[in-house]
Amino acid sequence: MISTRHDDMNDLMKMFDTESISEAGSWLHLNVPGTKEKAYADEAQTKPLRIKLKGPDSDEWVSFVRKSQRSSSDEMSNKELVERDAELYKNMTLSIENIPGHAMEEKSLLSMYTQYKDIRSQVLSHIMNRENFTLKPESA
Repeated sequence: MISTRHDDMNDLMKMFDTESISEAGSWLHLNVPGTKEKAYADEAQTKPLRIKLKGPDSDEWVSFVRKSQRSSSDEMSNKELVERDAELYKNMTLSIENIPGHAMEEKSLLSMYTQYKDIRSQVLSHIMNRENFTLKPESA
């Protein structure tokens, strides 16, 4: 009985392991730009356009934030900022589903993130919403 209570406590404490949760990632279902309507690759809406992303406590994100604090992006051109962000998001991407013309290859991901500003915006918003990278305690 004591070990069960200990196991319950360990399960409860998993919600505080935000690093592991961020590394495991969370799915972003892309929205149609400018709406809250979910985007699909088919009319039957069985193929969601999704990207699985690492979260804000992942090594990639923490490293990016630290580097950003040391250097100023004021000196970067818009093109350089887009390329920097595309590289970051490529490194944060664990998987993609049903995104036409794109695959889980470095060149393809960089192209997608460079070409589509709205995808970059949705990715950033998803990563910055910590609720996407938390475990909810199970109710008794």
